[in-house]
Amino acid sequence: MASILRVVANSSTSGFDSANPVNDIGKRLAKWALVIGVPTAVCVSAYLVYRQQQDLAKKSATRRSPLPTPLTSITGTTILPTSTKANGDTLSLSNNRTKSRLTLAIELKNEGNIKYRENKFNEAIEAYSKAIETCPLESTEELSQFYQNRAAAWESLKIYDKVIEDCSRAIELNAKYIKSIQRRARAAENIKNFELALEDYSTVCFIDSYQPAYIMAADKVLTDLAKRYIETLPPSNAELSIDFVRTSLNEFEDDPILDSTFISEIHTNRSDTPLSRAYQAYDECHFSDIPSLCTQELELSLPSPYKLQALLFRGSFYLLMGDYKEALTDFNTVINDPNTSEKMKINAELKRANTKIHQRDLEGAMYEYDQCIRTHPDTCAPHVHRGMLKTLLESYSEAADDFKEALNISPTNLRAKYQQLINEAKIGNKENKPERVERVLKNFQEYYDRCKNDIYYALALTSCYLDNNRKDQALEYLNKFIEEIPNNPTLLALKANCLMAKDSSNDLEAEKLFLHALEIDPSNETVLTMFAIFKCNRNEFEEAANLYERAIHCTRGEEKLMQYAALLYAIRAQGRAMKRLSINFPSGLPQTNGSVPNWMNGMN
Repeated sequence: MASILRVVANSSTSGFDSANPVNDIGKRLAKWALVIGVPTAVCVSAYLVYRQQQDLAKKSATRRSPLPTPLTSITGTTILPTSTKANGDTLSLSNNRTKSRLTLAIELKNEGNIKYRENKFNEAIEAYSKAIETCPLESTEELSQFYQNRAAAWESLKIYDKVIEDCSRAIELNAKYIKSIQRRARAAENIKNFELALEDYSTVCFIDSYQPAYIMAADKVLTDLAKRYIETLPPSNAELSIDFVRTSLNEFEDDPILDSTFISEIHTNRSDTPLSRAYQAYDECHFSDIPSLCTQELELSLPSPYKLQALLFRGSFYLLMGDYKEALTDFNTVINDPNTSEKMKINAELKRANTKIHQRDLEGAMYEYDQCIRTHPDTCAPHVHRGMLKTLLESYSEAADDFKEALNISPTNLRAKYQQLINEAKIGNKENKPERVERVLKNFQEYYDRCKNDIYYALALTSCYLDNNRKDQALEYLNKFIEEIPNNPTLLALKANCLMAKDSSNDLEAEKLFLHALEIDPSNETVLTMFAIFKCNRNEFEEAANLYERAIHCTRGEEKLMQYAALLYAIRAQGRAMKRLSINFPSGLPQTNGSVPNWMNGMN
């Protein structure tokens, strides 16, 4: 990482690079981020503000250097503009005195530069200090340069508090002085003032077209901040979101541990056992009690006849709570037990693959799906899940093969059909065939009367409309679904997003919908994060950060905590940076659920 920071240190202070057109920033950065794994917290702002940079690029093909070098004659003498006669003799005399002082200050600065190159840093500091004392206060650009040069000398001596002090003065005089902002960021990082470092790296990103070196430096600082933050957090005692649990488990069709006949059998035949109490906790939405109750069932003095069901039930909630290692252990035990039924084994194998996705091990997840299909070739669900992952990875033709095979196995399987339609729409977009997209949307609509109470269908259809910029139709169907599935927080939040996408003047109605959704389900992370982006769009960065803090206290699992903590610090830093630069958060905010909702891809 040190080499990366050296790249930052040696970066040019130029603004827009003609070799990298600004209208390609979003695509380049998104692709680059996927390759090296830079967190969304850093990369999202590149996509959100590039339109503002486009406007700047149109005004000027190349950005003027923040510190113009005075013109010099062939002999090296500084050439200074003369005052006009209209200013009068007195003003002319004053200007001449100012020029004389500025000329002397520049000479002192040049002496400092010589000493600096000779590694005589204390002598360089003395020369720069004299230049600062001599320079007229109205010569702000030159004065900021002198402070910046002295900061460079302090940095060579590793006196970082002085570096920050001089860089801060230079930035006060020239808010877009990239060298000073970079230098202060490095100094702040060295003394572990990570919030200042992140703010400065964010500012440089805004000014200088999101160069990868700046993003990687910000990524390192974000990681340090997020780690320090979550180390101070007490164990979460927040209950899991009801909507999150229901929709996540709904992804696994015909889940044997949620079979109503089986649950009735447990309550009837083993009413006074820990497993029965675990299902009672499920009914009462006390989800965090389920793993410990299942453990009690497994530790009974007489072996439980429902050991495998208890393991699968516990593993499922370990997965939802972010305890991925524990979840994998339970799923593996179920899969490897010779007494496990085929239905339970398939369910455990799919959940094991889903856990790999949560761990960002997509290659491992694909391997698990491949194995599941080889072991159970005549089962529909593994093809559907593998096809979903291939859609996520933009392997649309391979995904299409999976959905086709799933429907060959089970022609009436609606999940397979929904996912096939979503994948078809993406192919239509990729191949620029609007007629194919239109056909998909029409086919989707034909299922409405049969599926209007299915949250999976509701989210799939509205997401497909949003993904294809059909805001009016998405809003029309959202209103219908909200009538059929009332008080669903995700649908309410989607409607809020859709209203904002249609017209930003709908902000008050959208905010009411977000607030209503959180009244229904206060710990819903999806709603909290969508609401946070809404707040960013209104330049309410501190409120957005507070929503991410709420999401942090609702979530489980170290990876999600790291992600939310990084977003929390990124939002605050970027808000301060934008305030410094007097720019607004871009309008036309990209919608968080413009594509398939995260839970449908197993990427919660």
